[in-house]
Amino acid sequence: MNTPKTTSKDPRLGPGSLWSALPIPACRALTYAGQIKASQVLFALALHSSGVSTVVFPSRATIKKYSGVGKNSISEALQVLKKFGFIKISYVKVGRTHRNEYEILRACFHWDEFNEIASRYKIPKGHCTRCNHWIYRDGWNVQKGKDGIATIQVRIHRNCGGIVQDLNRKQMLNIRDQEEWAGMVIPFH
Repeated sequence: MNTPKTTSKDPRLGPGSLWSALPIPACRALTYAGQIKASQVLFALALHSSGVSTVVFPSRATIKKYSGVGKNSISEALQVLKKFGFIKISYVKVGRTHRNEYEILRACFHWDEFNEIASRYKIPKGHCTRCNHWIYRDGWNVQKGKDGIATIQVRIHRNCGGIVQDLNRKQMLNIRDQEEWAGMVIPFH
């Protein structure tokens, strides 16, 4: 896989500066899904990317060091990343030994390329009136009650107990636009 090396056009990064493309959309989706460890492992993998290739091959000990995730949780986190469509794992023979190679997929950097599972967590579904947070899929409990003759359902935020209001499509798209990459150059094309 030969891809041309791209460099950041950010004027603050001069010769000798360290630079890494961070998969912000993927990390956000994983965080919204409650998969914090997977987000940290993805961040550790991205730190090992050179900008020339999307394939990285840090050891488990290195992933543990950079992510803060325990060795036993790394396997779970890698499976979550694979399920969300953010990485591809290959088992490669190098000389007499074998190693895992992790390809950071393009979907990590683009909301529009998320698979079905990751897409569930890219746009908030509601807004909490108490804590003022955006609420994503399954972030609430439904309580039923009676108001005179009618039965009503109220969505209650799991974290704070506030009432969750629906967002209209315009609000959802506005939030998504705010969270998109703002003209940053992405080295994986």
